[in-house]
Amino acid sequence: MNKFYMWNVRVVKNPKYFNAKTKELLGNLAANAYKTSNLYATGEMEIEENKKLYGLVQCTRDLSNDDCKKCLDGIITEIPSCCDGKEGGRVVGGSCNFRYEIYPFVNIP
Repeated sequence: MNKFYMWNVRVVKNPKYFNAKTKELLGNLAANAYKTSNLYATGEMEIEENKKLYGLVQCTRDLSNDDCKKCLDGIITEIPSCCDGKEGGRVVGGSCNFRYEIYPFVNIP
């Protein structure tokens, strides 16, 4: 599968903790997205006092719900290789993608 990575050049103070929180947020969003008809979810999580992490996951509409979940779970495991300790990152694949940042980049309902 073709995919590309993008990331924020700034590095967080505690990469191990931050990566775990990023994986937790994106995993929760993936668990919500694949159950919806639009295969999309956004959300936020407090990671420190007055500091939040924002995330988005999305699948193309040609995927089944189960294939969406598999696709998202697969790219979320790539956080250490694409975006280790970075303040923001994206993995964009042919059928699914995620993005996370420490600033709001999408309207979260």
